[in-house]
Amino acid sequence: MKKHVLAILVGTALCSSGAVNNVVAAEKTRGDSNKPNVVIILADDLGYGDLGIYGHPVVKTPNIDKLAQEGVRFTQYYAPAPLCSPSRAGLLTGRTPFRTNIRSWIPVTKNVALGRNEKTIANYLKEQGYDTAMMGKWHLNAGADRQDQPQAKEAGFDYSLVNAAGFVTSDLDKVKTRPRYGVVYPNGFYRNGKALGTVNQISGEFVSQEAINWLEHKKDRNPFFMYVAFTEVHSPLASPKKYLEMYKNYMSDYEKQHPDLFYADWADKPYRGPGEYYANISYMDAQVGKVLAKIKAMGEEDNTIVIFTSDNGPVTREARKWYELNLAGETDGLRGRKDNLWDGGIRVPAIVKYGKHLQPGTISDVPVSGLDVLPTLAELAHFALPKDRIIDGESIVPVLEGQNITRHKPILTAIDMPFQDDPTDMWALRDGDWKMIFDRESKPKYLYNLKLDRGETMNQLGKQPDIEKRLTAALASYKESIEHDALMEARGDKPTAVDWN
Repeated sequence: MKKHVLAILVGTALCSSGAVNNVVAAEKTRGDSNKPNVVIILADDLGYGDLGIYGHPVVKTPNIDKLAQEGVRFTQYYAPAPLCSPSRAGLLTGRTPFRTNIRSWIPVTKNVALGRNEKTIANYLKEQGYDTAMMGKWHLNAGADRQDQPQAKEAGFDYSLVNAAGFVTSDLDKVKTRPRYGVVYPNGFYRNGKALGTVNQISGEFVSQEAINWLEHKKDRNPFFMYVAFTEVHSPLASPKKYLEMYKNYMSDYEKQHPDLFYADWADKPYRGPGEYYANISYMDAQVGKVLAKIKAMGEEDNTIVIFTSDNGPVTREARKWYELNLAGETDGLRGRKDNLWDGGIRVPAIVKYGKHLQPGTISDVPVSGLDVLPTLAELAHFALPKDRIIDGESIVPVLEGQNITRHKPILTAIDMPFQDDPTDMWALRDGDWKMIFDRESKPKYLYNLKLDRGETMNQLGKQPDIEKRLTAALASYKESIEHDALMEARGDKPTAVDWN
């Protein structure tokens, strides 16, 4: 690949007053006792255009905007998949989710979970003496009560508060009379394996407070890894009145008259307007701000790598399903949405801050992937990745030192959704300015030059034979590697099967 395709995850240069800050050398000088803390903050279904810093004309996100102003903001960051479970698997393992036994979202009670021999960022950092914790949406198995499936502890998290299998449920689900009224309080959280029942807090605040409490009660000076996975802005939406009031002008009169009407009872009601969705983004932003403020108050801001991103693209106003009626995700003009391989479904916000080690306000338009997070952290935190498994992401820390690197293979995004009436395409490759989407039989379907055609409207298939040949060969190589993946073979997984029984 050409030099302009170089993958950058945490910045293009570290120049300040003419001096280059060599991040890796600086970390080695300080020694292992002061390894960088790592905090990954993941939003749920947040679209590329859903933040103020990414151009939303209405929504206020001052805390996330400030994070971007103090760090590096990416304009071409790709989630590993356009749905929650596989995207999270890819982010945490650095392996395309098809290798991890998670090819699509995991319904409750299904026999699908992260492979037991997979290792996550938490596993690796725990081996390096880190304290590890996660708070929020797990969704890498079919339930926190499943003893036959790996849980957060087995994935390396010493402490966990997890909503195990997707949706933030509510006791309103159980009410038989319709319509139902009330605030959506979650009842699906488990703390260190113990069910909590209904908690009288909206999910975002419950998660952020848990993160703050864990940091406050750390009894040692070990470096920490904290994975904070908010359930916002996944439906059902729930936000305090303070935030709803901020966006009342974007709500329908009917919504204002029935503010606590349960989301599942809106199927035959008028569109609510986007106000609730806007409110939920601002509410989530406030929770991000609380976590960042705590890190700063601890004196750990300069020694903490913070990564903020989303698991996949947004649910837009198409309202294809009844529970999407109050959603209004924005893609900033990108085609598509959650669950498909257009850029609107897989290109998401991504921001990285590392104290004073990165040039503040940097904007990178180089294509990168969530799969790159693990190998990049491995270099920054000075631990070796194992040789017994393929890591699909690539470390791009050398770019921080003013060096150029060349990505060894295209960025892969994949999803397996055979159970839909109209099954989605399965594979997408991004190679420089070019992107190719393949169908379920691995046949090329679309080819776009994203530099010239950001909206993916001009299919170049049949017009660029050399590029088609290169990308088709690249996918064949990926598939061959996945089909003979050592960890999959050790587990006995079938590379083309998903257990939905």
